[in-house]
Amino acid sequence: MIAQPSELNQLPNELKPVFQELKVMQHLQQAGFRKRFGFSCARLFKLVFVLLFHRKNWFCLLESSKDDSMPGKDAVHRFLNHAGFAWRRFLTSLSATTVKKVDALTSADRDVVFIIDD
Repeated sequence: MIAQPSELNQLPNELKPVFQELKVMQHLQQAGFRKRFGFSCARLFKLVFVLLFHRKNWFCLLESSKDDSMPGKDAVHRFLNHAGFAWRRFLTSLSATTVKKVDALTSADRDVVFIIDD
């Protein structure tokens, strides 16, 4: 088997500990993100997530990439729009874990607020 590493398929070194600490991939699985074939949900999620840090959009990536190990446009669109994936459950679960981690780092005598912004 020949490995074809692609820079965009991997998380930046700064984000790997964050993904492990917050158990992002575990939250994806608990929210029902599963595929039977093709690229895994974890790989597609990491790819879409890391595009933000490379300041690229999906169209630019497809135009510039000649790597056969990259998923096609349809695979990413199906992943993002799949009706069976509970995005709200994933985001709520991940947010709750993140708040618990951050809450432990702050003082108990601080003001507590909840801000909602569109």
